[in-house]
Amino acid sequence: MEYAAYFLEFDTPLHFGGGENGGKLETASLEYRADTLFGALCCELADYGDQYGLERLYQQARDGKLLFSDLFPYTVEKAGKGNIELFLPKPILPQERTAPHELPSFAELKKDATREKSKKKMAYIRASQLEDFLLGKEQEWDQPGNGMSQVVTRVNCQGEQPRPYYVQENVLPAHSGLYGILAYEEEEDREWILDLLEKLGITGIGGKRSSGLGKFHFGEDWIDLLAPFSPDDSALEKLLQAEGKWAMNLSVLLPCTEEEVSTVKRGYYTLLKRSGFLSPDGNPVQKKQDIYMLQAGSCFPKRIQGTIADVSWQADHPVWRYGKGLFIGLG
Repeated sequence: MEYAAYFLEFDTPLHFGGGENGGKLETASLEYRADTLFGALCCELADYGDQYGLERLYQQARDGKLLFSDLFPYTVEKAGKGNIELFLPKPILPQERTAPHELPSFAELKKDATREKSKKKMAYIRASQLEDFLLGKEQEWDQPGNGMSQVVTRVNCQGEQPRPYYVQENVLPAHSGLYGILAYEEEEDREWILDLLEKLGITGIGGKRSSGLGKFHFGEDWIDLLAPFSPDDSALEKLLQAEGKWAMNLSVLLPCTEEEVSTVKRGYYTLLKRSGFLSPDGNPVQKKQDIYMLQAGSCFPKRIQGTIADVSWQADHPVWRYGKGLFIGLG
């Protein structure tokens, strides 16, 4: 497989909801997962009436010839003039701790407790720092900026009387955005997906796109991760090629066989409820089947393929929930 990293810089605020956030407009996060991205690409192709493209996307992903990661934060060093800092989900693994040679003082115990509390709150770790993190080294861990979040009031004018409602909007910090990893076998597929993503930026991703949210452009040129030129690119390339003691998934994952479920049971993972609505012409009319998946950052003793499930109830076409595995090696 070949690997490419692509970078999305947002022109408008974002609203990424989800069943895990209660599905309410007034709550949102900065997490945009691979199944939602895959669904957005399918909707974009459907809007073009490109049935061949829909079949091609599904079949290439089903056969493991096109794989997608969740979107993760990136930051450009030195106010946009330096290397790109790439962040990965913090591994869902127990931290190995070595016993001190001497009984620490009360002050040292307090410092240690504060450090452990901070590490628990971390959602991401920089790619070039991941190895030190797994070794249990104590240092300052770089973190992506949270940007600005606000709840804005909007008005629904479709009824007899205007009705106010509230939407949480997130704005990323300057010189930062979200990046994804695309695994592919054919250069033609890579160019096709990048072109489709560029068109998707005009439509936007996430919720309330009709209000102008979630529009983006490519902030940086895509990077061939097998030809890295910066510390984080190099670290990520090494991780993608490594086997390691543990395999950490970079996207939501849906195991499909008894053997894969058995492998999951021997790993460390977090379950994530995924739900949503079918939205022809932007109007939610039918709920998708709820499904539980494994969160990015989950770790298993070996890599598993995962599957793409049809989560439609009685729709006149399948509704795909992407759950294929894209892994890095740890340990």
